[in-house]
Amino acid sequence: MVVDRRRWISAGAIALVVFAVAWAFAATVLAHTRPMGLPLDDSYIYLTYAKQIGRGQPFTYFPGGGYSAGATSILWPMLLAPFWTLGARGHALVWVAFGLSAALYAVTAIGVHRLVTPIAGPIAGALAPLVLIAIAPFSCIALSGMDAALASALLVTLIRLVIAAPRTGAPPRKLALCLAATALARPEALVLVAAVAGLTAIARLWRGELRAALWWLAPLVAPAVWLCANRVLAGHFLPNTGVAKSHFYLPGFDWEYWRAAVARLTRDLLRGLFIEPQSPLVWPRLFGLAWLAGAIHVVGWAWRARQWAAGALIVLGPLALMFVVIASSGQWSFQSYRYIAPAFPLLVISVGCALGSARPAEASGSTGSARAGAAARPCRPWWTWVHAAVSVVAVAGFIEEARPGLVAGVRLYAQGVMDTNTQVVAIGEYVHRKLPDARIMFHDAGAIAYYGDGPVYDMLGLVTNHQAEVAINGPGARFEFLESLPPDQRFTHFAYYPAWLGTTEFFGDDLFHTTLHPGFAASRLAGELDMQILTANWDHAGTGERPFTPHDGWKLVDRVDVADIASEAAHGWTGALGRRNLGDPTARWTIVGRDTGAHGLILDGGRTIRGGLERFTVAIDPRKPARLILRTGGALAYPYHEAITQPVPLQIFDDAGTELAHATLPAPTRAGGFIEVDFALAAGAPRTLHTVAPGPYRAFHWFVLQPE
Repeated sequence: MVVDRRRWISAGAIALVVFAVAWAFAATVLAHTRPMGLPLDDSYIYLTYAKQIGRGQPFTYFPGGGYSAGATSILWPMLLAPFWTLGARGHALVWVAFGLSAALYAVTAIGVHRLVTPIAGPIAGALAPLVLIAIAPFSCIALSGMDAALASALLVTLIRLVIAAPRTGAPPRKLALCLAATALARPEALVLVAAVAGLTAIARLWRGELRAALWWLAPLVAPAVWLCANRVLAGHFLPNTGVAKSHFYLPGFDWEYWRAAVARLTRDLLRGLFIEPQSPLVWPRLFGLAWLAGAIHVVGWAWRARQWAAGALIVLGPLALMFVVIASSGQWSFQSYRYIAPAFPLLVISVGCALGSARPAEASGSTGSARAGAAARPCRPWWTWVHAAVSVVAVAGFIEEARPGLVAGVRLYAQGVMDTNTQVVAIGEYVHRKLPDARIMFHDAGAIAYYGDGPVYDMLGLVTNHQAEVAINGPGARFEFLESLPPDQRFTHFAYYPAWLGTTEFFGDDLFHTTLHPGFAASRLAGELDMQILTANWDHAGTGERPFTPHDGWKLVDRVDVADIASEAAHGWTGALGRRNLGDPTARWTIVGRDTGAHGLILDGGRTIRGGLERFTVAIDPRKPARLILRTGGALAYPYHEAITQPVPLQIFDDAGTELAHATLPAPTRAGGFIEVDFALAAGAPRTLHTVAPGPYRAFHWFVLQPE
């Protein structure tokens, strides 16, 4: 009973510290802006999914919107949805998300305490949660209404349940549920769950326990169903974020780029966390040494207690989580380390184990119960007390050194809330009040959809299926997508930072401005100073769909609209766009060309063919001759694109290597107009063609004409 009381007292004390930190965040927010909000627009994406689940329309993003693969965490909006159903609507659900995040933050800190205590002693167990709370980015992201606190709490709980699990047979029910829940909390956590479940299942099979092995694999069914639903309904296994932000779908990707990027990012992460003075870990080198010492301590404990799985999760788990982020997207430091936030508690477990010494209970194989060995406490050697005193002083110094960063994190959080209230929340409320029937296209998909509560389309593709590929190909692809929309599917309004679309000709009147107030934090999370609601103007759509010059006696039989993702796919188009470099913007891959000559304003999306090669298949009648017209030219240079100042000879070949036609592409003029170059193909030309040029050129359109 005494031990139980101590456990609850320590848990309550840790929870009080966490809630004090959470209240500091909330109070700072309310001192600068009303109502309470969340600092990241992505937090409102989860609120929108929760709202739809609460309405009985799960996995949709707005009423009648169909399946949306935009939720990176399936479990988090499910936890929020009952509160919406019970009446927590509008801003009230924001408070629910904040409060639930704070509770899960407390669960994580208490879990760290209860993991470290049996391994390294009560003093280390008391100090470790304080180290975690002092890491400012973790506090910011854990309280942001995102899924980080949920994933962190589940990971820490998973380790505790793995320690308590029997070494044979099926997983206990709590452990099986925790495995499934953790896999649904974050895609990175799914990797750890798959490793635990898979390796344990193999171990059970090795012992001939087939039934037990199948039960260990059972928790993977839920995430497998989720991933397969994405594949069937959205076209890819990963959530839309995995397409929009990962290396693998980006233009110019190849494995050499990936290897170089991962090597560089790994080096940057290790330096950024454990060496650079700007590290969120305050004393990065000392923290790294403490982690290494603690990891050795954990390995020794795992060896003596035969807790291989738990030891691997504690030591290798944070490294695996961070590596998955690097290998998939590379955005390890993005928005205050939000993608690697669940790794911080696991790092702190090892650091905590470096703050104490092994308990005598370890020798008998104790696996972590706080009651084991509590009845008889042998006298400790004097050096353990010295070690404890040094640990207390070190953690006190760490907290003092971290305090300015934590204050800055609180201010950044409040600044983010003020900016979301000023921009996306205000726009969502405006749409709900004054544009209830509008069809909105936006690039910040959260609060506008949550408060606007109407049909929306996410140009970045985070919540709108099949749009991420357009977004990652840049402004020309965005233009071509908008241009290709049938009139009955066009949007009525944009909610945008105007410069982000890349084609302002689609913008009509600006109805509402959301200029940010002067900032009070050292930095901001908002993308630009003024987000606007603009009416959509479709006057210039379709202006470049035919050749400029009439060709009497010839008719247009096919066209390859370069930069139009759908047209490129339909024609099997590929082009030598150049190798990707780490950090390349989407604007490197497509452009929007403009011609204001005698034909009026003509707009067309295109690409720079850096390697001088294209390949595509066109629909032609091989019995007739054909004329292939390339629209090229454009400006001398575009941002992130090479300038073209010299004429470029271009040859067209068939797959057998036979030249079918050739011409010289003139250099773009200073006026920046389009140039159309004619290639004559004799009868019998194949449908699949490829080009060869000794240097880069621009391609906006390929038109195919044949005699009428």
